[in-house]
Formats: sequence, structure tokens, C-alpha cells
Amino acid sequence: MAQLSYPSSTEVQLRLGAQEDAILTVVRRWSWWTRADVEGRVPGESQVTAVILTASRSEDRMIRDILHRSFQLVFPAEGGEGVATAVAPTPRVRRSYR
Repeated sequence: MAQLSYPSSTEVQLRLGAQEDAILTVVRRWSWWTRADVEGRVPGESQVTAVILTASRSEDRMIRDILHRSFQLVFPAEGGEGVATAVAPTPRVRRSYR
């Protein structure tokens, strides 16, 4: 599962495992990432264990909001593993015709 962490008072990191490729596809080109680190790359293979994206701590709220809206992921305030929330059904407006 996606994970947020705070390695310093000025940085936030989003760690995405191999199974979170859909999230990586959406967030990888965002301009606020200052660094991207790859874990577990085997020479000759395209699959990796994880990707760690680093941004300024000031982008924390934006990252959380977008991950919540796009993927229904909620993270603990102190960081940690994201929890998928259930999508509430959209309320239907009942119209009465005369």
C-alpha cells in the first residue's frame, strides 16, 4: 500500500510499491517532486520493488488531497500506510414532475 513519511522537517516522501503502478502513472509527472528513488531494480528487468518520490513538506496537503480524491486513500496525520476508504454513493436528486 502507498505510504507517506517525513524523513526531515522539510520533506515528505510517497513510497509506492510495484502494485501501485496506477498511482505512479498519475503522480509521477507532477512538478513538485524534487527527487525520485528506485528500490529493488534488477539489471535487465523493468520491474522494481518500489519508487520513492520526495517533495517539499509544503506540498503535503496537496498530495494528501489528490490521493484521497483520486484513489480514496487516507493517511495518518503522522504519516504511514494509506487506508482505502469506501466511496460514498452520490446522492440522487428526486425530481417531481407536474
